[in-house]
Amino acid sequence: MLINTNLFSKNNYIWSLKFIKSLFMIELEYFYDGENGAVMVYQLIQFEAGEPWRIVLDGELLGSLENPQGSWRQLSGDDLSAELFNSLTGHIDNQYFNSLPEEICSRWPNLVEKVVLISDAAYMVICKEGISFRSFERIFSRFIPGLLKNEWAVKFQVFNHDFSDDFLLESRPLVYKKETFGWEEVNR
Repeated sequence: MLINTNLFSKNNYIWSLKFIKSLFMIELEYFYDGENGAVMVYQLIQFEAGEPWRIVLDGELLGSLENPQGSWRQLSGDDLSAELFNSLTGHIDNQYFNSLPEEICSRWPNLVEKVVLISDAAYMVICKEGISFRSFERIFSRFIPGLLKNEWAVKFQVFNHDFSDDFLLESRPLVYKKETFGWEEVNR
């Protein structure tokens, strides 16, 4: 994937390609009930957004999968059973990081132009022209933790419409603990 570093510059500061590259990889584990009741743990690894997913079992690369235009297909390796293929691709499709960009755009349709998935822990958000960018920063920073469902911190690099201003937000999901009378917010 090619990245135009000019999009990430601000006041002689460049969002390092090395930093961005370190955020690309996504690794999922899928527990599959195999033959004779044996549980097999598959690793599904995507090194960069848009690249195929690698299927790994016990350290051995079994093949790769891709989903161009919403239709999954196996690119390499021995043919998977239909049940395993559907289970693995369904597991990837059901991950929250796939739906968060759409949730952000639908939450702020008049403010957000586009959300780009970089990895399960990093997103780039581009705002629409004509908004108060600093007001959006306050709103976004306050409400984004309520949208997150992952257990880890997520970084959002947010740009105004022409990339002349930006902010970086590292956010964790809100976590609540049970109290005698209701719920209390817990900050991590």
